[in-house]
Amino acid sequence: MDMKEKRERVGMACKRCNSTDLRWHQPKYQWHCRDCSFRTTLRSGTGMQSSNVPVHIWYQCMALMSATKKPISAHEMQRNLAMKRYEPVWAMMHKIRSSMGQRDERYSLKGIVEFDEAHFKKHVSKGVRLKK
Repeated sequence: MDMKEKRERVGMACKRCNSTDLRWHQPKYQWHCRDCSFRTTLRSGTGMQSSNVPVHIWYQCMALMSATKKPISAHEMQRNLAMKRYEPVWAMMHKIRSSMGQRDERYSLKGIVEFDEAHFKKHVSKGVRLKK
């Protein structure tokens, strides 16, 4: 599923008049509102909205950031993406991390949680005794 289909599945509405009567204008990669003629781009309303970085670079960055549990530095990402400037890479990674954090807040464990293997360290504060 491409980005256009994903956005349409979630639901599109005109920013100006809130109409849902939009049609896709292929040559410009935009939706055109049939009521007020306002145009909405693919990036509009996303973290990529005001970025000059191409969408495929954003997707490569997201893939590299989510491919492993190890963190990746902005300098390493800059090398992997073969980008000349550090600042856009840093800003892009910051926006992606922020979005990932907002998504994580939606999911929380409830009810009974089972662990296969776990190690819990006793923490004893000063002046506090644990009962056995």
